[in-house]
Amino acid sequence: MAELLESTMLICFGLSWPMNLAKNIKARSARNMSLQFILLIIIGYVAGISAKIYNHRFNYVLVVYLLNLVVVSANVIVYFINRRYDRQKQAANAELSRQISGQAKKVSAGSTETSSENASPNTPFKPSIHRQGEDEMESYRELNSITEAGGVVLFGSNTFASLPVGELTQAFRITEPIYNRSIRDVRIDQIESYLKVCLYDLNPRKIFVNMGDVDALDENVNIDNFISKYEWLLYMIHTKTQASIYIVPVVSDNPAAFKINQRLKTLASQTGCKYVDVSGVLEAKRPTLRLFEILKVHMRNHPINFADAMEVGTLSNREREDVPNDGQTSAAPGLKRDVVYAKH
Repeated sequence: MAELLESTMLICFGLSWPMNLAKNIKARSARNMSLQFILLIIIGYVAGISAKIYNHRFNYVLVVYLLNLVVVSANVIVYFINRRYDRQKQAANAELSRQISGQAKKVSAGSTETSSENASPNTPFKPSIHRQGEDEMESYRELNSITEAGGVVLFGSNTFASLPVGELTQAFRITEPIYNRSIRDVRIDQIESYLKVCLYDLNPRKIFVNMGDVDALDENVNIDNFISKYEWLLYMIHTKTQASIYIVPVVSDNPAAFKINQRLKTLASQTGCKYVDVSGVLEAKRPTLRLFEILKVHMRNHPINFADAMEVGTLSNREREDVPNDGQTSAAPGLKRDVVYAKH
């Protein structure tokens, strides 16, 4: 009876390892694997097997020990294979970044040379918003060739554009693919031409929209007009993707931003989108990290667990330096306020 109970314990415990092995093979990354932990488990199984052999207890329990040891040992092989994948991805990303940087310098140099013919000697060159957007779209088209479908996309203007997503996802140990497709200095009435490259081509699972930080700086901003265009933006995203849509309010203490956010919260409930409350971000010690901490809870592909809940707020409150931040479309005809746009 004792051996039967021991076998039951080993089988229940051992079933998690094939599932873990399959997950690690699919992830093709060693970021969430711990070689030390795997080796510790292997040592434990070896000790158990050695005890059985020492006591000459050759029975079916020993077979279960051996099967578990084989599966756990396979994780060691997968770990080193995934480490190689990680190095290949880092090398590919570094090379792509160098290429993009080189192209951007060439474009900037060419634009400067052309502009200098008509500019006065004392006028500094500043590329137009259209030119900046085109440069970013060219970079995003190249990056889209190495992305995975079903990821999470951040889409907005300056607030999102300043987020160092690569470093943040690594610091918060997020395994879901997250892509930042934001455009600096873009206004709500300029966004439509960027939707295909930034959203549709990625076929995302979740989309976080953060528009309005540039519009709110305009003292004469027409909030009704802004909300109408925002509603049209949500409608277009809904009709061209299957993604869940999250509305992130304007992160600003501007009075216009406060009024816009009140309307956005109402718009989210009317269109079936999820409104992400980011109040308190500006008062945090490290606003950039605090903003991402709030967003990451909604980024995960599984319900938040106790460990996730305990982790929220830890990085942004640590005592260290902040991460550095470096045409008009009318509302959709015939749309009703009770129409739900977003996917659930």
